[in-house]
Amino acid sequence: MRVGITYNLKDELPFNVSLDSEFFEEFDTRETVEAISAILVKKGHEVVKLGARADIVERIKKERIRFVFNLAEGYSGRNRESHIPCILEMLNVPYSGSDPLSLGLSLDKTLSKKIAQLAGIPTPSYRVVRMGQDLKDADAGLAYPLITKPSWEGSSKGIYNSSKVSNKTELEKNILFLFEKYPDQPVLVEEYIQGREVTAGIIGNATPRLLGLMEIVNRNNTDDFFYSLEVKRNWRKLVDYKTDSNIIKILEGQLCDYAMAAFKEFGCRDIARIDFKISWDNKIFFLEINPLPGLSPEYSDLVIMTQKLGIAYKDFISEILHQGLSRYNLVDRNSLLCRDSLICQRKRL
Repeated sequence: MRVGITYNLKDELPFNVSLDSEFFEEFDTRETVEAISAILVKKGHEVVKLGARADIVERIKKERIRFVFNLAEGYSGRNRESHIPCILEMLNVPYSGSDPLSLGLSLDKTLSKKIAQLAGIPTPSYRVVRMGQDLKDADAGLAYPLITKPSWEGSSKGIYNSSKVSNKTELEKNILFLFEKYPDQPVLVEEYIQGREVTAGIIGNATPRLLGLMEIVNRNNTDDFFYSLEVKRNWRKLVDYKTDSNIIKILEGQLCDYAMAAFKEFGCRDIARIDFKISWDNKIFFLEINPLPGLSPEYSDLVIMTQKLGIAYKDFISEILHQGLSRYNLVDRNSLLCRDSLICQRKRL
């Protein structure tokens, strides 16, 4: 089958930005695209690296693409992750991953929290502050410490070690900074949950399955740890990843229930990652859901998780492809790939 890969690259930008800019934090490396391409080729597919430039429509038509493995994050705006899926749907081209609506809802942190609450999933109390709004009520009804976040960013963009605040002066300073850094979006002010960070992976469609659970552990054992941009950029030195930690064993059932509920409520397809914070008294709080998770063979959370669970990168990528193809009846749902995959041997929820 002729399969295209859509993506945005860190070293291939549409306009000039400084090398330290957070603008391309979510984008993929060439190594990731090459790794996925090699796996698809070994599966017998013809692979076309489409990218996500302005000429994408012409390229898809010219290359006669039958299916797209989508990695594209988009360049700007809260609908950016939906750009490529919208184009593919307009062209009636099947693709992997969630649809434009799921991607748009999940990228907006405020809407995500509201949807999670409707699904019965606890989430930290919050307020939304918009440009020009009087900051005197920015912390109304909230208990310090608080944390500030841009409303629709990923990969911890705009979430720094300094984002946690303990008083109103610090809060207002952070809000004004984020308005300057991300002037197109509101600021989410959220109660900071002291505790542990855990991420869950869900894979599948009609009968989604738990891929796994993983705790992001602070090597320095400080109580104020959170998965900030600085931590993610220096993850090898600052964190350990554990799929068998005590907290996972204790709360596995509830974490699985919440992750599955979020996957279904957001209408996710094929693959998604759900992030939680667990307080020191073992209360679980939904932080966000990502239906377009990173798939770097080196540093992406879901890949680290699968490797720790004994699932090879090639099997993980192949299973995502299989899930997408199956939705469009482009492959036998009981193919050898699905029967042999270690992922498919995991417990169905």
